[in-house]
Amino acid sequence: MPILRLWFNVEAELKQDFRLSRRAMHDLQRLLQREQDHGWGTQLEVLIYVYWLAHGLSYSVVSRVFNMPKSTVHRIIHRVAQHIMANLKRAISFPLAGELHAVGQGFVKLSGRPAFNNEDLLEPDEDADLDILEPQPPCEPLAVNESSGNATRDRLAALVSGHVQNP
Repeated sequence: MPILRLWFNVEAELKQDFRLSRRAMHDLQRLLQREQDHGWGTQLEVLIYVYWLAHGLSYSVVSRVFNMPKSTVHRIIHRVAQHIMANLKRAISFPLAGELHAVGQGFVKLSGRPAFNNEDLLEPDEDADLDILEPQPPCEPLAVNESSGNATRDRLAALVSGHVQNP
């Protein structure tokens, strides 16, 4: 299997086929390592999962690439996904509520886009929970000077459409 030859060739670059560097792949395998006395082994299971994820392929295509039954690929992908979810907090730490503004500002700075410089756009709508709980039916597009009744949405729409200059 050419894909496994690529993996076992420690000099070969993996990014084209797995969308991860070899080091990132090793780190992921180490994070997901678990004791098992049967099965395909964590290393191969992570390779299959990352290959499937990197290419958005069907189980049948991945089963042909790795020369294994489609049902096995299905079980492996779901098992690795569950293991990732169970270990998510070991690799990702979500910001606390008090840190959200600073994190948002960091993304603004990284984006380099003038549309995100407006502080008001980063603040949540007062009626956001109502929008989620009581979704409105789709409506006709608004005229250029017409308001939707949601100030943040109107400012964002105006900035995106170019009708308002960013200060």
